[in-house]
Amino acid sequence: MRASTSMIVAASLALAFGASAASAQELNRASKRIEMHGDAPAGCVADSARASKQVGTIYQDNGPTGGVVVFPNLVDESTAATRGSSIELAVPVVCNTSHLITVRSYNGALVRLGANAARSGSGGFSEMQTYDVGLQWQAQSVQLGTQSSGAAISYNQPAKGDLIVDITVPRGTQPLVAGTYTDAVVVEIRPSN
Repeated sequence: MRASTSMIVAASLALAFGASAASAQELNRASKRIEMHGDAPAGCVADSARASKQVGTIYQDNGPTGGVVVFPNLVDESTAATRGSSIELAVPVVCNTSHLITVRSYNGALVRLGANAARSGSGGFSEMQTYDVGLQWQAQSVQLGTQSSGAAISYNQPAKGDLIVDITVPRGTQPLVAGTYTDAVVVEIRPSN
């Protein structure tokens, strides 16, 4: 046991003398500069919508690219006029720069597949039903109604949160012609600089 103790002390003394001898010498020093660069491109991303406040609607999520709002009972059985329906969709959004959010409708209304525009409204029946779309983002809001083809929110800084999309179909005043009624609402979120 004693032999091993003296070996440890000898090794410690050798390290101490070696360090003091090296510090007495002046060595030329070299330095290298390493630069690092990265790029965070401007962009906006959106995740799957969460549906709430559903009245007469069902939401089928298709992932981050969109979904389908279904009106399982679009019309009232006693009048054949549109029932009032609504849904609120919360879309998680992250934009790392200034951005523009636009909303537009393909038809401007729910339109019957195969509808004849000249015949719409004839005989007291309709082949289309108007609706409203509202957007709320970072304390700003816009409304896309039947009188406009599009609406937009411009936001001049990065932001993240839920983009709220409200869709409201009012109670109809005319009966609808039997058929399938469709439209597509496009919400686009893109960097603006």
